[in-house]
Amino acid sequence: SINHQTQSVPKPNIPSWIKNNAGWWAEDSIDDNAFTQGIQFLIKEKILNIPHDASEQTTSSSNVIPSWIKTNAGWWSDGSISDDDFLKGIQFLIKQGIINVSR
Repeated sequence: SINHQTQSVPKPNIPSWIKNNAGWWAEDSIDDNAFTQGIQFLIKEKILNIPHDASEQTTSSSNVIPSWIKTNAGWWSDGSISDDDFLKGIQFLIKQGIINVSR
């Protein structure tokens, strides 16, 4: 019998310009705001799922993006880490209230 409850999840269809932005941001060629605009696009287009408890986050103790996220962005842009690994870091930023989202 065929098991229809497979563990595989459809791969997100992330536009190539988002990956380009991540690489440029990792190299400081674009600023945090330009990078976060790309993330907002991913959310708006439902490519990136927003953690359910993110709506409860209204303020953050810091809106500074951790350096490891920028490192991940560079790795992701050159193919060293997967889309899923990169998106987990972005979901962390949203959950922490570092990147604000509007539903």
